[in-house]
Amino acid sequence: ALADHFNLLVLHGGMEEDRETWRDTEKRLTNAQVKRAWGFQISTKRKENGRLLDRRYIHFTPGFIWELLRFRPEVLISNEMGFRTLVALAYGTLFRKPVWVWWGGTPHTERNIGVARRAVRAAISRWARRWISYGQTSTEYLLSLGIGRGAIVEVQNAVDERRFAGHSSEHAAGGDETTDLIRLRPVLLCVGSLIARKGIEPLFHAAASLQREGRKFSLLLVGGGRDGPMLERLAKDLGLENVHFQRARPPEKMASVYRSGDILVFPTLEDVWGLVANEAVLSGIPVLCSKYAGCAGELFPPQNIFDPLDPLEFKGKLRSALAGEIARPDASRLKTTAALAGELVRALEGCLRDPDGLVASGGRAHVVQTNAR
Repeated sequence: ALADHFNLLVLHGGMEEDRETWRDTEKRLTNAQVKRAWGFQISTKRKENGRLLDRRYIHFTPGFIWELLRFRPEVLISNEMGFRTLVALAYGTLFRKPVWVWWGGTPHTERNIGVARRAVRAAISRWARRWISYGQTSTEYLLSLGIGRGAIVEVQNAVDERRFAGHSSEHAAGGDETTDLIRLRPVLLCVGSLIARKGIEPLFHAAASLQREGRKFSLLLVGGGRDGPMLERLAKDLGLENVHFQRARPPEKMASVYRSGDILVFPTLEDVWGLVANEAVLSGIPVLCSKYAGCAGELFPPQNIFDPLDPLEFKGKLRSALAGEIARPDASRLKTTAALAGELVRALEGCLRDPDGLVASGGRAHVVQTNAR
């Protein structure tokens, strides 16, 4: 959408190893230039309470400097608070070009950052003048850094709703090959990486407890990850019945996945937003959403939100969902991609105006820097 209005160059630092289904995404951006800048990634382990929670990928991409000097953008967007944003801000300061920082972190996701990262963010929050936030929780974090509300354009993290057009009333009719495997409804659907951060272990314990009470349902997990074998063993140890593991799908195949489910359970322990929630809403199925997802309060009423770390609350909310006692999906809470693009285009056009209110001359190029996540 931005490429329809600007000469757009997307610079990135390469694909991360846990994003297999995102490969070839750049080929869909037919009206933009997409280029990998020279650099490297450092993979680090994220632990909490001594347990591996996830992996973090730190991108160090000196090639951005050369690419910026070649492209000479008039506006820059960087979606992090790290090396690339510092490069963008230095370029913007040197050449007097506006720089936007597109940010998704929330008070919850950023609660345990170290001293060095806090120092870098403090510097960036004082240097950058323009911000784009994923949504309300991201705005809350930016405000906690002392950034003024007037400097923030609050959007939402979004998916292309056209992928789900016409599917919202069809989900019970079945989807792809998962349909043949599922004989018992309702189907609790969980979509995401099979890693500790996604909260699948608490889901298994809550589901097993309900099945021991006599509740009948299927559990469908769609995704891949290093914890897959461990989770399959856990399902057996807990005596879970009607559990199905399916491989991860590329984004364009997800509509059929949601048609295979009746309720999406999103038990994440930490997500800056949670695009699976958008996809489920667009597919017309109810969502039981963790309070630790950045999208929770913005997209869902209280009866659809729970704490996956509270076993009694999780079990109770899961029981309510199976009984049809949570709210139906409300797509009006989602901003459309057209509306979001309009907000961003207006903001970017506005910052291109000179002090006299005239739009800057030239190609009006702008750069998005991303870590390909």
